[in-house]
Amino acid sequence: MYLPHGTGPDTIDVFATRAGAPANPDWYRNLTAAGDGSAERGTGTYKVTVRELTGAERDRIYAGQARRYPGFAGYARQTAGIRTIAVLELARA
Repeated sequence: MYLPHGTGPDTIDVFATRAGAPANPDWYRNLTAAGDGSAERGTGTYKVTVRELTGAERDRIYAGQARRYPGFAGYARQTAGIRTIAVLELARA
């Protein structure tokens, strides 16, 4: 699931929840290692650069997603003390 980022239509945030599992999903490791990739939205695909959000910025974006979709708050509770669920910004390259 993604969330449109407030900076423009070609930037989205994605959440490495893995449904609250104790480890990050494989796609998270692949994207952060590569630093770029592609996003598919609707019928379009485009190249993106990847930036991991941290600190207050990450917390604000994640909290907003948890307000929209309460399951995300549950994922955060499941991973508390184990890992912080990563939020990645994907911007059109």
